Amino acid sequence: MTRNNVYGRGPVTFQNITLAPGGTASGFGTYNTLGRVYFVNNITGKSDSVGTSWDTAMDQPQTAITASEVFRQDRGSVSTNDYIRNTIVIQGTGTAYTAVTAIPNYTDIIGLGADPRGNGTGIAQIDAAGIADCISIGSAGCRGLYMVNIQCDASAAGSFVGLDAEKLFRSRIEGCAFTNQGVSGIRILVGGGVYINDCACTNDTFAQITGLTLGTGATNNGHKITNCEFFGDTQGVSFTAVAGKQTVFKNCSAIGGTKGFVDTTSSDVGAQPWYIDCYGFGTNNTTINQTGFVLSSNYTKRAMRCIDNANGTNRNYPTTAD
Repeated sequence: MTRNNVYGRGPVTFQNITLAPGGTASGFGTYNTLGRVYFVNNITGKSDSVGTSWDTAMDQPQTAITASEVFRQDRGSVSTNDYIRNTIVIQGTGTAYTAVTAIPNYTDIIGLGADPRGNGTGIAQIDAAGIADCISIGSAGCRGLYMVNIQCDASAAGSFVGLDAEKLFRSRIEGCAFTNQGVSGIRILVGGGVYINDCACTNDTFAQITGLTLGTGATNNGHKITNCEFFGDTQGVSFTAVAGKQTVFKNCSAIGGTKGFVDTTSSDVGAQPWYIDCYGFGTNNTTINQTGFVLSSNYTKRAMRCIDNANGTNRNYPTTAD
């Protein structure tokens, strides 16, 4: 995404789509997407606005999500052959947005603002203030989501999650940050085909036990997780799914107060995730495969060119040398 005017209302290019002042959108080519662009600004927007231009912006992401789902289904996407994509553009301001309790299907959510890894105003930030998840996806699940340049941050201590998904499929999350959540930055209980790129789960103010949590006995197959950093007071990544078939971590770091990558997936190597060019750190002890990486089985078969930092003892991983 190219941000030509991140704080104002100048043209912004997202993939091949250009969003211009006044709410016009171009770059779709000659076809009709049938979708709609919704604009959100919690300073100038209103809950009863139509949201189709900056001058008629909505007040909160949840307001736009509700309208987007109604419009998307009215235009025929309830059939099995028509999945209309809407776009929701969220302006970064000096005030955080409130929690999102229902996430849309087949929708692009774009944050316009400062880099979400920062700490301060001008970020497209969602803050549940330590009393709820910032973004919650229930048992109905979410499919076809694309979310970019959004920060989920808690301004008060709590025991919640930045992005908490009971089910998430065929979605992409890029350039986002999930911070200070108490339990976990991102948690996907059941998922498949989720691409997470250039994201960070951190905790610079309040505790966050785990950076990324995948599964609690369910499956998380076919994910691609690249160029990310996961920090946790206890562990960076917790992968406790029954299976993680063809899930790949590449160029990721998991840094935990005790352990880095923790993986207890099935002993069947074909059902397990893979780790390429990754870094794991923890303080549990100085023994290989017990601290930076803790893969319960087949660790020599499914990791490549990784570094295991066991409380200051660095080793190439995997290796059988201790």
